[in-house]
Amino acid sequence: MTQSDLAGSDFSKGFISLLETGRTRASLRAAEILAARLGTSAAQLMATSGGSGAELDLLLLRGEQQLSAGRLTEALEFVERVLPGAKGLTRARALRTQGRTLVESGRARAGLSVLEDAGRAFEALGEREMAVRTTYDRATAHAHLDEPGNVLVLALECEAALRAGTFVDRTLELQVRSLLAAAFTRSGDMESADLQARLAIDLAEDVVDTEALGTLYSTISVARQRQHDFQGAVGYARKSLALFEGLGRDRAVGQMWHNLAVIYLEQRDYRRAGQAIDRAERIARAAKVASLEARLLGLRAELAAAQRRPAEAQKLAAAAIEHPAASAQTRGRGLLVQARLLAHGKATDRRWRETFEAAIAALEREPPRIRAEAHQEYADVLAKRTDWKAAFEQGRVALRLLRPKLR
Repeated sequence: MTQSDLAGSDFSKGFISLLETGRTRASLRAAEILAARLGTSAAQLMATSGGSGAELDLLLLRGEQQLSAGRLTEALEFVERVLPGAKGLTRARALRTQGRTLVESGRARAGLSVLEDAGRAFEALGEREMAVRTTYDRATAHAHLDEPGNVLVLALECEAALRAGTFVDRTLELQVRSLLAAAFTRSGDMESADLQARLAIDLAEDVVDTEALGTLYSTISVARQRQHDFQGAVGYARKSLALFEGLGRDRAVGQMWHNLAVIYLEQRDYRRAGQAIDRAERIARAAKVASLEARLLGLRAELAAAQRRPAEAQKLAAAAIEHPAASAQTRGRGLLVQARLLAHGKATDRRWRETFEAAIAALEREPPRIRAEAHQEYADVLAKRTDWKAAFEQGRVALRLLRPKLR
């Protein structure tokens, strides 16, 4: 290929000559055009052009741009070409981008490990602001792993840094408060969740961060559902859904359809619940979000049980429990479905009691509100069986979990 062939109509022959002799550099856009003509990628072209600090910075910048655009495979390609030759701040930034990309692509555990390395690197360099931002990234990774306790610890650490004036960033503050609202909601501390949501809404008037707003609306939707304001819950869920769809965040979109299905199921709108589950399942399969697939199996089991299809419900609950990506909560809820069905069927007392006990054991490390709901379900069934003493004990455990200071 001659210099004129490579230049085409976009560049001059002289520019190509200067590039070849190292007397000028290509912009990111120019690198993409040239790479396409050479049958390679911009990352490969730039990574093999000498590996200077400036070139690594350009590669990293491009990786960060790809991550922001949701092109995760491309983001990893750029960053993985930066890391072998990167040092100091460039390496720390590359690790952070790699960790965030892994979390977004569904490999949260691997991403969390990389983010921890990035955080230590920023601390060693004295880059306090970047260390705080990476702490927020770690909190987000724990949220993907459904570990609310760790989310709260890290998000509160970020909040303390922002409150202390380590640096000022309203966008990050909105993100942190939205995440805190979600974590407090998950743990059942609705008073704290409402406070964080109100503070986040105030910030949203001055800051436009679509992803943080989507998280905030999702959190408010869950809060409205628990207050039995189903119309409000659906409204905020659909606002969140629209924002995440616009961002192309498949994982979040699938989760929001799951949340809508839960609301419709609680309203006994079984037709819409089924439709929402269908939508969520298509997204979960396409995006390969195995944990969501497992949760949806459990939700289908609850829907089948509500529609009085016990055999189907038992089969679906078993599939959810046995799914390799099932979380402790998914397994516990699946066991609760089975226990209720067994108690209302022809199973022996021993069998359905053991299934309830297994469900409670599976949920042992979940937030108090979720554990309380399991004990209350057990108490309701025991009361219907007129085992008043056992029902009272289970009800008392539920109350103690909801009001830990009560003796």
